[in-house]
Amino acid sequence: MRVLIVDDSPVARLLLRAIFEGEGFLVKEAGTGQEALKLLRLFTPDIITMDVHMPGMDGYETTEHILERYPVPVVLLTASANAYASATAMRALEAGALVVLDKPVNPDAEDFNERVSEMLRILRSMAQVKIVRRPRKANGELFRLQTLTELVAQNVQTPPQLVAIAASAGGPAALRSLLERLQPPQPWSLVLVQHIATGFLPSFRDWLSTLTHLPVLIAEDGQTLAPGRLYLAPDGYHLGFTANRRVALDSGPPEELVRPSANYMFRSAARYFRDQTVGIQLSGMGRDGAEGLAALRRSGALTLVQEPSSAMIDSMPQAAIALDAACQVLTPDGMAALLNLIAERLAGQDA
Repeated sequence: MRVLIVDDSPVARLLLRAIFEGEGFLVKEAGTGQEALKLLRLFTPDIITMDVHMPGMDGYETTEHILERYPVPVVLLTASANAYASATAMRALEAGALVVLDKPVNPDAEDFNERVSEMLRILRSMAQVKIVRRPRKANGELFRLQTLTELVAQNVQTPPQLVAIAASAGGPAALRSLLERLQPPQPWSLVLVQHIATGFLPSFRDWLSTLTHLPVLIAEDGQTLAPGRLYLAPDGYHLGFTANRRVALDSGPPEELVRPSANYMFRSAARYFRDQTVGIQLSGMGRDGAEGLAALRRSGALTLVQEPSSAMIDSMPQAAIALDAACQVLTPDGMAALLNLIAERLAGQDA
């Protein structure tokens, strides 16, 4: 595997090079974003590891410039989740970086080998991802009002009470397209499972709050779900529901190597909300969410899967489509338009 390390710290680059070359990887280094862009004219890596905090061009700016020119997976490595690093990481994820990982910095730390193994596992997986830049189609070509009206008539018999959303790598870009287009009011609760590195959830919440009029909260066990709010699954817990439709957090074993798990959330929604749910599967790598979304569809819910050609990583959408879990396959823009139309219909019924 060919790896480009982008990090302003010579010590960090030395350690990462030793780790990668110990695995047999071919490694190149860049100490700045500008250096990385020059190197990429001559070197085509399978994956790029990107520091978040660098002088000059930071991790966000460097990622943005790289992905405008080269279809190469970018993984963010950070040694801290401080306010600056977290905010920069969120912007880099929005620009197209796939994931944020803890940077192994201290070989004497008890969990050093564990962190290295996890980093290598994820890098190998992400290096297989094909990053393709596609021109975005105009909304008018994709979502005619007549088509959306037909979708609502065919698939929404019961007013939704819950919108359950799952996303992983590439999810932040899709979430931006979806959330920015949601119009008030949204007469249901929204819950989100987003796979993200531990410690970054508060910054992720703050970033989401800049995209939407909805209050964004990190879910708490036993919490009553209120309409018009977006709840995030907390670090290290599966998010489910109770019979009286409160939040139920579970620290049980990971599913599909992740916790929180989209499958867990969708299965719980199928049990307690059934056809009063809209389930949404967005960009991501792997299969998490596919089986749960299929169960949700069988319960009578409206299930939406991101159009694979619009997803930065299409593995999760493709897995859901393969299981016939999708009532409809739409871009995030189309999903927002559909939710807005359902909300408008409900408001008209209540008037």
